[in-house]
Amino acid sequence: MGGSRKFKGKPCVYCMEGISSTADHVFPREIFEIADRDNIPKVPACERCNNEKSQLEHYLLSVLPFGGVHRNAEKSLSVDAARRLSRNNKLKSHLRNGMSYGLISRERDKRERRLRIPIDFDKLHLFSEFVCRGLLWHHWKCHVPKEYSVKAFTPSPTGLEFLQSLFNMSTAYRVSSNLGEDTVRYKGSMSEVDQCLSVWALQFLGGITVSDEKQSFVFEHSAVAVLVGPKRLVEDDQLLK
Repeated sequence: MGGSRKFKGKPCVYCMEGISSTADHVFPREIFEIADRDNIPKVPACERCNNEKSQLEHYLLSVLPFGGVHRNAEKSLSVDAARRLSRNNKLKSHLRNGMSYGLISRERDKRERRLRIPIDFDKLHLFSEFVCRGLLWHHWKCHVPKEYSVKAFTPSPTGLEFLQSLFNMSTAYRVSSNLGEDTVRYKGSMSEVDQCLSVWALQFLGGITVSDEKQSFVFEHSAVAVLVGPKRLVEDDQLLK
């Protein structure tokens, strides 16, 4: 990822321990068509965090296109993801072995047969946590305090209600963005009195359809939710159910 002088020599926005050696694109350039790459947020990043995030990006750019519904979904899967998988036989084999067809519940008791593939949600969530640290700095120049936690999760229907209540909080610090015509959409709200205390929703490739293993809930056009705040609050699993 390209560097820039104005981003070098600053605290890394991801770990706050290393010193930035480059500018990191908060969202990977490769997820966008070339014409849509000019306005991707960039932040200062150290080499270690840049490398760790790049590994997550390679995995997600190979897997998420299977469920993409954005404008360039067909090319994203048949050209871009296919090219990446051709260079990663281990991941290609893992996805092939995990593929299956299943009936997805729809409204009014209808069920639809769809291709299912396994996805490592831990990697998706960890990447999303990187992203929100970057967005806090990009929009409001906030570094997440060490005593704060950043927690990403894919919400259930109950979790969606909880998130909506957080987005309804009164604050002047709000942001909503659509990059690459639904390739990436995100919104965030930050407290006016507690810097970095914030809630985010990230939607990739138009929002894939996700479900738990038993399909007890199905989330179409899904988004990853991220909470940033004091550990006692953010790490309370009861809030995420």
